[in-house]
Amino acid sequence: MYIHYIILAHHFPAQLKKLVDRLNDENVFFFIHIDITSDIHEFKKLISHSNVLFLKKRENAIWGNFTIVQATLNGINEVIKYDRGGFTILLSGQDYPLVSKQHIKRFLSTHRSYNFIDIKPAQEAWPVEYNTKIKNYYLNLTPKRGNGFFIPYFLDTPFISFLKTIFHLMKHGIRQKNLRLCLQVLKLFKKRNSPIPEHYGGSQWWALNNETLKMILKYLEENPLFLKFHRYTYIPDEIFFHTIIKILADKHPELKILPSLTYVNWKKLDYDFPAVFGTNDIDELTKAKKNGKLFARKFEAHNDAGILDLLDEAAYYSGEQ
Repeated sequence: MYIHYIILAHHFPAQLKKLVDRLNDENVFFFIHIDITSDIHEFKKLISHSNVLFLKKRENAIWGNFTIVQATLNGINEVIKYDRGGFTILLSGQDYPLVSKQHIKRFLSTHRSYNFIDIKPAQEAWPVEYNTKIKNYYLNLTPKRGNGFFIPYFLDTPFISFLKTIFHLMKHGIRQKNLRLCLQVLKLFKKRNSPIPEHYGGSQWWALNNETLKMILKYLEENPLFLKFHRYTYIPDEIFFHTIIKILADKHPELKILPSLTYVNWKKLDYDFPAVFGTNDIDELTKAKKNGKLFARKFEAHNDAGILDLLDEAAYYSGEQ
């Protein structure tokens, strides 16, 4: 059983090292994407295993932007080059395993034909935002989280709102690349049409067998409009792979899907951020583990390193290691 980890990281090199060390094992390989705005040498100084590859093609992975999907695709393309088979698991640098590496390997060995990803109709996942996500162009004004702008179809927009759109774009001085796109859209009054009838979404984090990864790349090669459409979709990392896999599963019944293996708590906070787990959350994480989750996010070891030690001890004393 080969296991490939694609890890998206942009800070906390020491925490990333602890994650890699915890998962490192025979027949395990790491493909790490460090955001282009981060100093990659700080990570390379700490992590130098022979089975670790730092991706050369790096993106400015802005929240809500397609660059996060592109960073993931860069990792997938590198994994497929080696053609080892097995599983590929997408993690962030702030994830951590709830179980031992031996448990992960045993679990995947007994679920070889499955793919683990949350998938539900996009209208159900985002009942309020769905029309905005699918019908409007989304552009980032700056790399700051949430600092973006939706461009609606001109003929569906009241004239005053249209003028406000232009004023807002000019006021914020968006980057030249986005400005060119914006002017092109406004000039053509081009309606945004999805190349597929239905979209699906869910949590960004997944574990897919490598045969499914090959099918995803083949689908994108044969359907370039799908890729083009999602380049200007809001938070595409929560819709892109999910929609492809649902399309593939409908055509290939042998492609089996189970929920994501990563536990995230979105309900703990009042705002749209996942909870950061600490030592006081060990019972919640233990429950997630009992419910079949293998990983959790997110953690900030510089604020509370104790939780990672507790998870290590729990795996050790449960006899998993």
